[in-house]
Amino acid sequence: MLAPGTLLDGRYEVVRVLGSGSFATVYLAKHCGLLSLHAVKVLDVELIVQPDVRNRFLAEGRIQAQLQHPNIVAVTDTLTDPVAALVMEYVEGPTLAAFLADPARRGNLAARLEIVRDVLIPILEAVGIAHSKGIVHRDLKPENIIVGVDAAGRLRPRVTDFGIAKVLEQTGLTTGKHKTQAGMRLGTACYMSPEQVRAPLDVDARSDIFALGAILYELVTGRLAFDGADEFDIMSNVVVGRYTPAEAVVPELRAGVAACIRRALAPDPAARFQACVAMSQAVASALSESRSPTPTPPHPVPPPLHVRPAPPKPGGWSWPLVAALGVGAAGLLCGVVGVASTFSSGTGAPAVVSAPPPRAAPPAAPAASAAASTPAPPPPPSAAPVTSPRVVARSMVPSNLGNFALSCAQTQHGSAARASSTLREGKLVHYASNVYDDVSGDEEDATD
Repeated sequence: MLAPGTLLDGRYEVVRVLGSGSFATVYLAKHCGLLSLHAVKVLDVELIVQPDVRNRFLAEGRIQAQLQHPNIVAVTDTLTDPVAALVMEYVEGPTLAAFLADPARRGNLAARLEIVRDVLIPILEAVGIAHSKGIVHRDLKPENIIVGVDAAGRLRPRVTDFGIAKVLEQTGLTTGKHKTQAGMRLGTACYMSPEQVRAPLDVDARSDIFALGAILYELVTGRLAFDGADEFDIMSNVVVGRYTPAEAVVPELRAGVAACIRRALAPDPAARFQACVAMSQAVASALSESRSPTPTPPHPVPPPLHVRPAPPKPGGWSWPLVAALGVGAAGLLCGVVGVASTFSSGTGAPAVVSAPPPRAAPPAAPAASAAASTPAPPPPPSAAPVTSPRVVARSMVPSNLGNFALSCAQTQHGSAARASSTLREGKLVHYASNVYDDVSGDEEDATD
């Protein structure tokens, strides 16, 4: 144990102990020239006296210095006097284990999934960077993840302790409490992969993915995936993949998140995610699914108005023509507009339909018979003819309304029309009659 004030390589002064583990102690140290704070990891004395362990420890530190990622605790220097040590950036914040132990952060499932989003996905990206450089952590667990905060107040997790487990696994230790044999498994049983339990030297990046799957299970459920009365029971469960499914612990867990856990914890390495980036994408997609709001149904669109088309004539061609005369702007008090139609018949000449000039209101009831017998005046010669094979026109103009006109025209090949008018109950009524001349040329009057 180094006392406060101890100088390391004449450049760093020990301030206090930050924490200790099974194989190393971490100190807070201050750079004597820059006055910056750093974390210094020193192996226990019984280990550091082993020349092989010491050399491998420093070599792994130099490799870790190549890992430049915002979610990896960077190694910035190595020390040799009076002890071999690694200088790392100092991160203020609890470990993930302490972070999860806070009852205020246990919350509901939505709160736990937010922790997965803010902590696990960045860690997956960071470990993936290490794997791309050939570095396998081998001891991923919540105690080796520090949860810091960035300048904006957002969580910024960082992975630490890369490579130390590999150094200790590959080196036979023969002294004191750390007596081991080369190839002995080192790590934390409930996060170790089955292959790491069987053959510690024969592991690859997929062993780290298994450990990250165990961490994901713990983040979601609040309990360990693999547990037991002792290490033997725990490792037996790990090897056969015996654990309570996450969806059984948390029934409301979305299927996508549960599927990610099952795949990451597969006993067969070939059945797991083969890379951290694949696991990161799958977890992110499952989290997006779990937080997607129920889509709001669109506003109902009224159905289109149904317009019945004119029935087609057999053997011919047709199209509808619909014309409506608008209501005049000053029409309510200005008189009555009559509609008269002139039709040709029997000669095959085109029908002519025109609107007559405004007429005075019909006389009183005693003169009704005279009005009825008076024929409608002929149309002005300047009226533009509308040629059509068939015209149907009808207009009813009440005597107590002014300037209202409505006419409808429908065309059909092979027909002509003519019109008549009469006065009924003080109302001037104009009729249009249809004449069909489809085959024989004969005319029929259609009367009301």
